[in-house]
Amino acid sequence: MVLNSKFAVVVMCLAVLGVSSANAHDERYLTVSSMKVREVSRDILNQEVMNTLYSKNYMVDGLPTPEGDPNPIAVAGQVIGIAKDLVALGEDIYKLVIKGKPTNTTKYAPISVIPKENGEPVDVMATEHWKVPVKRSFEVLYENLYGMDVVKFRYSVIFAYGGTYNGKGAYLTSVQIIPESVSTLFGYDFTATMKLGGIQNLATRENPIAAATLLLEYTVNTIMKANTEVSSVFVAGNGTFKEL
Repeated sequence: MVLNSKFAVVVMCLAVLGVSSANAHDERYLTVSSMKVREVSRDILNQEVMNTLYSKNYMVDGLPTPEGDPNPIAVAGQVIGIAKDLVALGEDIYKLVIKGKPTNTTKYAPISVIPKENGEPVDVMATEHWKVPVKRSFEVLYENLYGMDVVKFRYSVIFAYGGTYNGKGAYLTSVQIIPESVSTLFGYDFTATMKLGGIQNLATRENPIAAATLLLEYTVNTIMKANTEVSSVFVAGNGTFKEL
């Protein structure tokens, strides 16, 4: 009986290895056919609700050569963006996922968009009346030609808004994107990167409303091809949030 059990385990292992080996040379398995971005929320029964915000089907054309990371990056300095009366502090570029594994983003400084005084950014602790931070969660899903979910990446956008300085303005702080989870099937390599796209003032110089655009770049690599997509998130000091 013990022998039969060991034999069964060996057979199962060989079967798994056989599937993996076959997948490594299966063009349909290794070809991405579509991707979508969905917002993840919960209903009154605490059940997940998915709302598709964006979807795309890919053209399948031969066997292109693999591509590397299309945008090698380096961490920027403390001041990362300057408008006429606003300054962005934090780090404007960082990796969310590297080779299918979430990175530890806690070592990165979240972005703040605050006023300048005498040409220098004010101390965030000198601002006041901040609202409770907002959290919005999303999922990026890639499918192959068999209709299998080959990459699934969940992340959350977090930001605090409404801060004032000397009783005026509506500023941003703690703006960041946190990777929640990522899963990839055999043969797929997934990388995600966040970058500050820019800062704006949506109101007047006397009473500004700070805004920031965050860019998210996703890259899926196989031995067949690399697929790269870029999406945008817009947040503002008045609480505005848009997935662009």
